[in-house]
Amino acid sequence: MNRTTVLITCLAALAAPGCTHLQLKRSTALTQRSMSDLRFKHMLDNLAMMVRNPAGVPNPVVISGGVVQVSDNGGGTGNITDLFPFGLFTAGRTVSEQWSLSPLQNSEKLALMRCAFQVLLNSNLQDEDSCQQRLREALGEEDLCVAIPRGWFHVGCKRDVPRDARYSGNYDDTYVWVTDDGLDGFAHFYMTMMRLYQLELEKKTATVTRTYEGGPEEGALSQTVVQTVEELPLSNEPTPSKAAGEFPVTGQGLQFIPTVR
Repeated sequence: MNRTTVLITCLAALAAPGCTHLQLKRSTALTQRSMSDLRFKHMLDNLAMMVRNPAGVPNPVVISGGVVQVSDNGGGTGNITDLFPFGLFTAGRTVSEQWSLSPLQNSEKLALMRCAFQVLLNSNLQDEDSCQQRLREALGEEDLCVAIPRGWFHVGCKRDVPRDARYSGNYDDTYVWVTDDGLDGFAHFYMTMMRLYQLELEKKTATVTRTYEGGPEEGALSQTVVQTVEELPLSNEPTPSKAAGEFPVTGQGLQFIPTVR
């Protein structure tokens, strides 16, 4: 086997699908690991902002999807000469990793999450606007002391953050961090905030039936019954109920039940 054959065989092995597959596995594992780091960092950034000013409004987002792509390509050019006995070979690899973020745009959920931060910080603002009462209604029977535990994070400036801090976040020069002994409390608070983010706020609705009389022409519709699901209080015009949050409400809309004379 001559040198040219050996080189071509080696280059083909490097560009084989198995190599791409290994890189894809490594990139996927690293990207997956970064998801929790990003979520925790974002949560602590919001906490640092609320520590700085409990009257603020958090800016929650969630990772709604991600993409990991790895592609290898290569090719050969030129002729085999004494100067380039193996010709010219080019190879390249493109790695793409990304996350998609979905911001929260529901004002009622934002108010509940703001209240949760104020309860966590034991702020005087938690007593305004029936904050704790609305939070208890949203979380059900769970005790607020369990859903929102205290004492699991530390506050200071950048130089105060220890090297053994598991997670940290900041807002301007205000830093918060979590060490090993606070991970359990952080986990409970994080899951509570995720529950509030995904909460389907209940709206009082009613099924309304309206009857419309048609014309007397033979064979034409003499009567049309329109059924709608509407939020209370009712209005004179049929208005299908809208979703309380970002998630669509199914099974709603206009339903026509014609009657033929």
